[in-house]
Amino acid sequence: MILAGAILLIIVLPIIALTQSGWVQLAGQIVLSIVLILTLIGSGLFGYICFRAQAKKWGAGLFVIVMLCIITIYWLWAGHPPFL
Repeated sequence: MILAGAILLIIVLPIIALTQSGWVQLAGQIVLSIVLILTLIGSGLFGYICFRAQAKKWGAGLFVIVMLCIITIYWLWAGHPPFL
């Protein structure tokens, strides 16, 4: 029951927030930003570990994920992609 609530909060709320406005959008932006920041930290740390262990392809792939998370967080709060 708690797991279903967590899945609802982490996945469904941000999806609804992208189509709604007001406090629902703000709550979804905050939850999605927290999830993306945790992903960014985990991928960055593991990417660094991969580079130190000479697994450069894995490290590069994880740093690409980090860059995509940064772009997504910017897009989420600015309302448009950074490259347009």
